[in-house]
Amino acid sequence: MRAATLEGMFSQSFFSVAGPGSVLITALALSLGATGATLGLIFAAGPIFQGAQVLGPFLIPALRGSRRKGVIAATTAGRGVIFLIPLAVAFFSVPAALATLVVCFLVSQVFNGISANVWTSWIGALVPRRIRGRFLGRRMQPAIVAGLIAAFAASLLKDLSAPGGIGGLAGFLRQKLGLAQGIWGVGGEHYAFIIIFAAAALIGISAAFPFRKMTDRPSREGRFTFAAFAEPFRDRAFRPLLVLFGFWFFAIYFGSPFWQPFFMNELGLSLTTIQIYNVVSTISMAATAALWGKLVDRFGNRPVFRALMLLSVANAFVYVFMTRDHYWWLWLEAATSGAMWGGAGVVTTNFLLRLSPEHKRDAYIAVFAVVTGACGLVSSLASGQLIGLLPATVTLGSFSIVNMKVAFAITAFLRVLVQFPMYRVREPRAAGFRYMMRAVAADARLSLLRWLPRSMK
Repeated sequence: MRAATLEGMFSQSFFSVAGPGSVLITALALSLGATGATLGLIFAAGPIFQGAQVLGPFLIPALRGSRRKGVIAATTAGRGVIFLIPLAVAFFSVPAALATLVVCFLVSQVFNGISANVWTSWIGALVPRRIRGRFLGRRMQPAIVAGLIAAFAASLLKDLSAPGGIGGLAGFLRQKLGLAQGIWGVGGEHYAFIIIFAAAALIGISAAFPFRKMTDRPSREGRFTFAAFAEPFRDRAFRPLLVLFGFWFFAIYFGSPFWQPFFMNELGLSLTTIQIYNVVSTISMAATAALWGKLVDRFGNRPVFRALMLLSVANAFVYVFMTRDHYWWLWLEAATSGAMWGGAGVVTTNFLLRLSPEHKRDAYIAVFAVVTGACGLVSSLASGQLIGLLPATVTLGSFSIVNMKVAFAITAFLRVLVQFPMYRVREPRAAGFRYMMRAVAADARLSLLRWLPRSMK
């Protein structure tokens, strides 16, 4: 478990810089002249990561069932290919560097998806069920902090490397350090990107070393065929879970290509300011991850996931009313969003391990990843097509909003509807949602009474 926690710190540092949704990947692509179509390919990385997990069960038999060898091989390939990005920025022409960025980034997600499939199955075999939720929550905390430090340091280096204004944290530091023209002057941001992605690849590969300290629990499954992947769809206990998370991924990926452009173009935030937002979100995620794990172990996944879904609706809906002049509540949303995503990561992994049979887990995890990845990809592309058809400003009576906010309103509505497929999921010994909320409220009252002075009790 200690080795898995250390590996999580290396991996999260890598993903925060060079993984799906990284603002640094977006910034590098924009600096190389990326168009909307190119950004669409980059934002398809998340679904590709999910869908590539179907290849994991085919890799393990070739390695005689060794999950450790499979994870190390896929991890090394997935992170090592990122080394080609700084080389392309340094030596290739701009169009060739952009093409190399897109290809290497997407290839990296394929290998990372394979690694994630085998890793999830491996952790399910190593960690006892009774403490699995708490372990996943506690493992997430140091990993999140490490990723936060890596992303913030990389963003600050990029902002300090090129000439810019005096506003924001980066401008303040440039002024104090006498770097008005940046560390390297005009074009210096490309030097920063070379350092950033070379370091990310090195840190990512370093995650292979803690894997050697983890006990190898070979898979008992034989050689896979595509026919074996039909069984999860016939499993009456697992099929509703596929429907639930397929709809969930469709809901959360709708509008996903526009969050970062909204921050940069509509709210006018610099990369450093966006990373401050990520700091708040990440601190909240780290602070609440262990709590979500305890709630999962105590009440089950179903009631905790229902609470998380309701929180996700509020997080998406506030963006419909957010403007450049009034975005102070962005920081409150960052805190609640971090708490929600931290819990969603714990619940998704634990739910999957809870309802998949251990001796067939690799195939179940792969099918789950393909279904959710495909739903996310379709949703992301559909939202892109919708925004492309809408004018820049959409007017509804006397209310006018930018077209990106239409996508945010739709994703909020879709997240409300996710509550309905939840009713078909059956989890043994899971508590009801109302029971959990009453128990949590009672615990909160008792905790408050312990801290109050005797005279106030």
